[in-house]
Amino acid sequence: MKILLIGDASNYHKSLSAGLVRLGHEVTVASDGTTWLRTERDIDLSRQLPGKAGGALLWLRLNSDIGRKLRGYDIVQVTNQNFVPLKPSRIIKAFDMLRKHNGAVYCTALATDNAFVRTCLSPETPLKYSEWRMPWGESQFSQSSESHRQEWLSDDMRRLADHIYNNVDGIVSGLYEYHAVFHHAYPDVPIAYGGIPIDTDLLTYSSEAEESIANRRLRILLTAHKGRENEKGMDLMRPLARQLAADFPDKVELLTPPNVPYSEFINILRRTDIVFDQMYSYTPATTALMLMACGGVALSGGEEEFYRFIGEEKLRPVLNLDPTDISATYREISRLVCDRDMFMRMRAEGRAFVERHNSVDVVARRFAAFWERQ
Repeated sequence: MKILLIGDASNYHKSLSAGLVRLGHEVTVASDGTTWLRTERDIDLSRQLPGKAGGALLWLRLNSDIGRKLRGYDIVQVTNQNFVPLKPSRIIKAFDMLRKHNGAVYCTALATDNAFVRTCLSPETPLKYSEWRMPWGESQFSQSSESHRQEWLSDDMRRLADHIYNNVDGIVSGLYEYHAVFHHAYPDVPIAYGGIPIDTDLLTYSSEAEESIANRRLRILLTAHKGRENEKGMDLMRPLARQLAADFPDKVELLTPPNVPYSEFINILRRTDIVFDQMYSYTPATTALMLMACGGVALSGGEEEFYRFIGEEKLRPVLNLDPTDISATYREISRLVCDRDMFMRMRAEGRAFVERHNSVDVVARRFAAFWERQ
């Protein structure tokens, strides 16, 4: 099949394309490179000028040279409602052009958008907690300026979300929590779980000897997530990391690099043993899975709901961060850095988990099987 993946987040669609190509498909990735991450793409959808001029120029290009390259595909997969960096009214028109000039159009649910925010904030949310709502009410992040809550919940964003999700042929979810939310928000739209694709050929397992790891400090990465620090729970994770460094200076070493392009970030991961990834997630997301593939341990989402959802009965490679009980979470992290046998077991399980559930080939087959069923 001839496939167009349009939009990207954390190199998701570009990684997916590798698995689809190995299945024999012809794949084109069109995106803005996820801004500062500078991820690879075949067609550049970035805004080449600042402000409104950049949006106007991109819109003109979508209606001329770029637009002609986005036609004639059997399958189009867009990333959520914001698959191109334009205002909502123009994204709707871009989506309609994709529907008019291609075959089936699907959505990859892998990022925050109106549907995700309003469903998480609802008292009927299918999630027991999220960055938007805790068991006792709205989260601190939800009420902060960083959340851009009113922008996400605007009438324009609501119209955009409903237009996209009510007119796609189906949704493929990247994470358990997105699956639960979008199935709840649009129960009549076909949905399947895809997972996050990880290129395990690129991210090889660390060859460092176990004896060497056992006799040195563990390198712990505190990711920056520029502009999204508290959305990822950094306001809760940063104090935990600093306390860990203070309590165990002979056992851990903190790494706090700035935001860097995707290719440079991979090199940082190869030097990392443990990563503080996401506080509110039920699922290990991209950074966590990439580190696990390299032989590290992720402090991220590892809820039992997720393991049951994917049918994993044995492997438990993620130390689950619980935003509802910070003290218990810190005790578990402390146990991990002090117990090298525990660390080495989780390290080995992490690579096995990624190969079983998240390799680009596994995820690509899930996408292809869903398309064939529709």
